[in-house]
Amino acid sequence: MKRIEIYEPGGCASGACDPMIEADLLRIEHMVADLRGQGVSVSRYNVMDDGPAFLASDLVKKALVEKGTDCLPLVIVDGKVESEGEYPTDLELAKWGGLPWSDLEIYAARERRDTAIAMDLAQHGDCDADDDCDGDCDSCS
Repeated sequence: MKRIEIYEPGGCASGACDPMIEADLLRIEHMVADLRGQGVSVSRYNVMDDGPAFLASDLVKKALVEKGTDCLPLVIVDGKVESEGEYPTDLELAKWGGLPWSDLEIYAARERRDTAIAMDLAQHGDCDADDDCDGDCDSCS
């Protein structure tokens, strides 16, 4: 199996995370658990807590010198940078983890569903999609 390393920016030290960031962190936590459950080696390092891990990787040091912390989160798979600056999708992680095709289909379907939900929210905001909604969420209740 593959080895996936995720180097992450500092967490929500202030105690007030952006809801989208919280959702991403929760999604990644669940995906890491899924991958580990299937035998994939996944390590997560936080810049605030795991400084030595950042210093031990030449790839991470190079990315930090070139792009600063904007390169985080940085995902390295078997010694190759696969993603930087944003968390990968579940499907990307599943592919990089070498999961079988049947599992990839599940993650692809989940990603399509999540994308459709996000697009609907972007189009309609927090309002439901009723025809009587004029874009003001107070009028949608």
